[in-house]
Amino acid sequence: MSGWIPFIGYTILILVVVVLNWSRFHKFWQRITIIGASAYLIILCRLCLTPIVFNFMTANRNLRYFHGVPYNLIAFQQIDMEWFLNIVMTIPFGILLYLCWPKLHPLTALIIGCIFSCFIEGNQFVCDFLFNIGRVADIDDVITNTVGALLGFIIIEWLDHTFLHKIIKPFTLN
Repeated sequence: MSGWIPFIGYTILILVVVVLNWSRFHKFWQRITIIGASAYLIILCRLCLTPIVFNFMTANRNLRYFHGVPYNLIAFQQIDMEWFLNIVMTIPFGILLYLCWPKLHPLTALIIGCIFSCFIEGNQFVCDFLFNIGRVADIDDVITNTVGALLGFIIIEWLDHTFLHKIIKPFTLN
């Protein structure tokens, strides 16, 4: 049961931030963006910070251990379905970055995506150490999550320069 503490804590934090900032956004479509962002972050916490009974890893990796907590610092040991799922998982983060800051430079989005990915993997490591949630902090996940975030940012930025601009604009928070 204690393995769910990180998820519950982050869910409460996300909801508190949404409630405290709700009045800043008066437009319906901006509130849809806020609801979507909070739902995405809660789902991401569920996917990354809760105990697992199964593992997506399809082959053994050369893992290291710190007090019984597994981690991988050797990149590209294998490219498997987990690689692509991590990219897909963080594409919405890149889209949300653009909706929050449409004038953000792609290099800055790359850096924010990398920091966010390190935050996820760092939390997995710490939460596995403290609560034994059965996660592996993996450098491949940092790379693929960063690529996914950048890809999402670039896709929505490109779409915003097409005829879809009028559809995307109301969802931006700036």
